[in-house]
Amino acid sequence: METLFTQALGLTAPWSVTSVEFKPVEGQIDFVVSCTAMRLRCPGCGAEDQPVHDRLVRRWRHLNFFQYKAYIHAQMNHHALRCHRGSARR
Repeated sequence: METLFTQALGLTAPWSVTSVEFKPVEGQIDFVVSCTAMRLRCPGCGAEDQPVHDRLVRRWRHLNFFQYKAYIHAQMNHHALRCHRGSARR
């Protein structure tokens, strides 16, 4: 089921839906999205292969899934690196 929702949400590697929790009583469905990459491109200068130092938990309200409120929960990559231009990025 996670593969289906990964595709439905338009996610591509290294991002994917890792779990789905359906809560019919609350009228809600929760998608947990994860990134498996330990090294990514610098968002500031584009330098490749930069380490991800930690991850920050975030939650977003998505469009309804039929009559159910949909929420996406993800541990967002938190870059704490110095790009080659000498400026710190987070």
